[in-house]
Amino acid sequence: MTVTRENILASSVARDKFLNGMVVLDQTDSGVTAVDVFRFLQANFPNISMFGRQQNLSWYDVFVLWHLLAMANVLAVGNAAHGGPIFLPWHRLYLIRLEEAIQTLTNDPDFALPYWDWAEDGELPVSQQWLSTLWSDAFIGSARNDVTTGAFAAVQVRLVEVGFRVLESVTPRPIQRDAGRDPDFPRLPRRTNVETAVLEPDYDFSPWNANAGSFRNRLEGFFDNQNHNLVHMWIGGDMGPGTSPNDPVFFLNHCNVDRIWESWMADNGRTYSPGAGVGPAGHRLNSQMYSLIGQILTPVDVLDPNQWYRYDSLSVF
Repeated sequence: MTVTRENILASSVARDKFLNGMVVLDQTDSGVTAVDVFRFLQANFPNISMFGRQQNLSWYDVFVLWHLLAMANVLAVGNAAHGGPIFLPWHRLYLIRLEEAIQTLTNDPDFALPYWDWAEDGELPVSQQWLSTLWSDAFIGSARNDVTTGAFAAVQVRLVEVGFRVLESVTPRPIQRDAGRDPDFPRLPRRTNVETAVLEPDYDFSPWNANAGSFRNRLEGFFDNQNHNLVHMWIGGDMGPGTSPNDPVFFLNHCNVDRIWESWMADNGRTYSPGAGVGPAGHRLNSQMYSLIGQILTPVDVLDPNQWYRYDSLSVF
């Protein structure tokens, strides 16, 4: 069934379903414990160390772990989720699986992840950006400090990357944010930043990494510290480390990033580079994407998402 992803600020139905879905995901036991994760890491990811308390983990925690593990899969270029061409298709797969999980847990096949058009807020004066409607109790809660009011006061953080590839199982605590306080990242991306990315005609090209001036790299944000990366850094707090999905705003950010990719493809076709059998291993058109949940897919499998979802609007600047 194809669902429609909407702007969270324009649809109260999409907003309420998202708030409820994230809480349900966080409060549903996955059957996995912190000890299970520790043993899994010892056997499969010796480059990640883990310490902390023994506790049951939710389905939300499993998705947090999945993102961290993808980042720990180091490739010749970047990793299995970031720093190369695979960035957009891997996160598309990741969002699809999360959407499917919430559809199942809430018994709602119409559930769709909404998006946050952060460039719209980026046009506000810097002093107002962290006070915009999204950060109210009716939406996702305060942009600064612990989130202790609104629906997401019920969402608890249990797994945190506390150092480079160091995972801690912590006493459950609230989501933490620090929006706009880092002087190096004082504002959100603007429309012009999105436009610069979308007007780049090449999806990606050699050297395929953070130095490429491609659409993918400009949207990911390594090329000029804008767009996706800037959103993470501007929010700060739990959005900073590899366990950044701990903050549900992660999914609003990435839905918008995915929407911008769809907008780019509307003008440039459903193209992807590198192709099959060429370019850096792990980032090719037919490379298997790192998965913890569901069928393993390749970039070519997700170039057209219309079997899963569509967007209410592809207007991005």
